[in-house]
Amino acid sequence: MGYVLAMIKADVLILSRVRENAASGAARRTRLAARLSLTEIAALCGVDPSTVWRWEQGKRAPRGEPALLYAQVLGDLTAQVSAEASR
Repeated sequence: MGYVLAMIKADVLILSRVRENAASGAARRTRLAARLSLTEIAALCGVDPSTVWRWEQGKRAPRGEPALLYAQVLGDLTAQVSAEASR
């Protein structure tokens, strides 16, 4: 039971961060810095490109498994963009 609660808590924290990044515009800036389209990000998250657009415009909050995938993609892109900038 403790493991399940820890996973749920971790997911909640991830959801909170990805929602803040989407609403603030940071997610869109990261996507653009990585030179990726809405369609490419949407395919990775298993959603329609219009869904990612709504997330980035603050019209909808990322939810569920697609939101967790979006958070992972954004984290990986942030690391990549930072590494490229430091070269």
